[in-house]
Amino acid sequence: MQQPRVPVVARDGTPLMPTTPAHARIMLRDGVARARRNKLGFFYIQMLIPLGTATQPMVLALDPGSKHEGVAVASHKQIEVTAQVNLPDQTHKKMETRRNLRRARRYRKTPRRPKRFDNRRHGRSYWLAPSQLSKVQARLKAVRELCRIYPIQQIIVENVRHDPKIGKQAHFFSTTEIGKTVTLRELQKLAPVTVVESTDTATWRQQFRLTKIQGPNRPEVFETQAVDAVAMLMGITRCAFGNRSFYVFTALRHHRRSLHRQNPQKGRARLPYGGTANGTFFRKGDWVEVTTRRGRLRGWVCGLPTTVTRKVGVAGPAGRRIGQFGIRQVRLLARSGGFTWERRGAALLPPASAVGRSTASVR
Repeated sequence: MQQPRVPVVARDGTPLMPTTPAHARIMLRDGVARARRNKLGFFYIQMLIPLGTATQPMVLALDPGSKHEGVAVASHKQIEVTAQVNLPDQTHKKMETRRNLRRARRYRKTPRRPKRFDNRRHGRSYWLAPSQLSKVQARLKAVRELCRIYPIQQIIVENVRHDPKIGKQAHFFSTTEIGKTVTLRELQKLAPVTVVESTDTATWRQQFRLTKIQGPNRPEVFETQAVDAVAMLMGITRCAFGNRSFYVFTALRHHRRSLHRQNPQKGRARLPYGGTANGTFFRKGDWVEVTTRRGRLRGWVCGLPTTVTRKVGVAGPAGRRIGQFGIRQVRLLARSGGFTWERRGAALLPPASAVGRSTASVR
């Protein structure tokens, strides 16, 4: 697996061309740069001395999806990084639970607000359902974080078309189309956007001998979603091949603050539930390092100290709890950025001899 190049930003935060890990270590050793890490967990360096801002063209490709996004960044010579972004998918269930609790409080002697079903006013030009809004926000946040460390000058997006006559797509057709419109509008603020048809992506994927895994319960590997983003980059920029690192970013799933617990409690008083902070030092989603007898491990805070237990719960990249540890065992590395990250194996790409001329159309 080839070592990925290290992103570099100027003293004022302007993204510059990435450098090799050896050069990054030399600049850190000489004190002309400092180590930084963005909200996606990418390590980069920020220069402490003034430098020129001349950069080469870099392109970002985005393959939208309902649950998973494929992202890839490439220069005019090679692919820099490939990743899969797991979008939040439990918003509609949380909204239904909150609605049921709100309606049930109206029939009890408890503080409640009056019903408001006919006085909604949306000041935005496009109204998005909460489930679609959470996906759009997570998608744009991942792209913005990449644009902050790479000098992106063009964004390639696959035009995912939905058939309103097929299955579940009929019910969510309007919301999905509005979400796609909002995504393209916001991406235009970052860089010029090029829309590619899905048939062109399939043509490039076959031409460059890229294999895609389709079907339900697909594993989180390069061939699942990021392969389409790489196919678009190679079809348009003609960048070189190479075995690059593959990352998986997952949007944090918090238990947001609720007015009370769902089930009745003893004493006829329901205690508050959820929340990302409770007044202690740690917050849910913080990236921490835990020291144990077996060694050190890193994860994200998923449980906070309470009066019942004074321990901190730590989870892995997939959101599964690793264990509970004492406060003195946990050391803060970075505050919550909204994502968990995990570096997987290399993205296996075909040899350079597979490159040929493309005849697919781009609009």
